[in-house]
Amino acid sequence: MLLTDRMKEYPFSPNEKVVIDFILEKKALIKDYSVKAIAAETFTSPSILVQIAQKLDCAGWVEFKENFLTEINYLQKHFQSIDANFPFYVKDPMMTIIKKMGQLHVESIQDTLSLISHDDLHQAVRIMERSKKVRIFAVDHLNYAGEEFVFKLGRIDKEAAITLISDNQFHAAAMAAPDDCAICISYSGDTPTLLKTVKLLQKNQVPIIAITSIGNNRLAELADVVLNTTTREKSYSKIADFSSLASINFILDTLYACYFSLNYQQNLDHKVRIAQIIETNCEI
Repeated sequence: MLLTDRMKEYPFSPNEKVVIDFILEKKALIKDYSVKAIAAETFTSPSILVQIAQKLDCAGWVEFKENFLTEINYLQKHFQSIDANFPFYVKDPMMTIIKKMGQLHVESIQDTLSLISHDDLHQAVRIMERSKKVRIFAVDHLNYAGEEFVFKLGRIDKEAAITLISDNQFHAAAMAAPDDCAICISYSGDTPTLLKTVKLLQKNQVPIIAITSIGNNRLAELADVVLNTTTREKSYSKIADFSSLASINFILDTLYACYFSLNYQQNLDHKVRIAQIIETNCEI
């Protein structure tokens, strides 16, 4: 969850709430305020700012301020003319809806591109390359994206698997070996069943690639490398997971493409050869 969302939802005391409202109102301008200046402006004490930071899982005010400004900078990029939670409205005609959905997908991809670094992507692909088997762990509807990824890897002879039932995920994680790798997908990064799965993977020393939202979450903390999705959607107040699903699918497609490129000609020859065998031997 975004830090700004947590600031709005956390049950702060009345004095703390005054400080929170001040920070949210000032946004990026908060960089010019010291602890004493904020305390003076809000008629509170400097110690309250430290308490707020700690309640939001930051070591202190300096860490909180850095995380807050980084997030504000992120939120001010892209999505300036469309709401990821409500990209269209009740009276919008169909052609307006399709244009807005197209714009939403473009914005989601651009946003995702701004979040993924070369080093993180390179590390994730190398983890896949070294692994004997790629195991996908996700929850609910995100399993569909995982299934498609497994299908693509299978077509270039890379062993991959996904377990769709939550209870069976624990068994698959417990059976995983250090020469496997795991790709764990969760927008919130705090899904209890997935976190239990991750703990089992860690116990077996399985390298973990996390695909999750920005901000503090347990999945990101436990993973070996994190590929962040666009993080614009609310947990509940939205029409659907349009933006996050577009982002997750884009990341998985990118992982597949980068892995494919490691042995481009070999993988291409294999796909063409198998396709020719299937097409020439199938009876219609």
